[in-house]
Amino acid sequence: MASESILVVDDEPIVGLGFERGLGDKGYYVKSVLSGEEALKAVALRKYNVVFIDKDMPGMDGVETCREIKKICPDSICIFMTGKFDKNNTLKESAFVEAGGRTYYLYKPFIAGEIQEVILKALSEK
Repeated sequence: MASESILVVDDEPIVGLGFERGLGDKGYYVKSVLSGEEALKAVALRKYNVVFIDKDMPGMDGVETCREIKKICPDSICIFMTGKFDKNNTLKESAFVEAGGRTYYLYKPFIAGEIQEVILKALSEK
């Protein structure tokens, strides 16, 4: 049974719900929030092993959210995800990595089992 804590930061509620349903059944503690600002409040209250962060959100974008989370909780593994395929992704992914995050080319919609595979890979590389 997994015991890791997962935070999902995405302005689309259905994404967080999908993570909660898919990973909660596997024993993960999963919390989802709708903005970078909410994510900062969440990590101030609890340590999350893995934080999935959407690239584009109103207010703080994914890069800024990652940078600020790493200041509060440097051990959290921040993972870049996006639903958009565009030339801007490469620049955003580079900036995300510079901010302390990781990219596993996680694009929505996700393939069955893909999220757990990314979690296991990220935790094994820590």
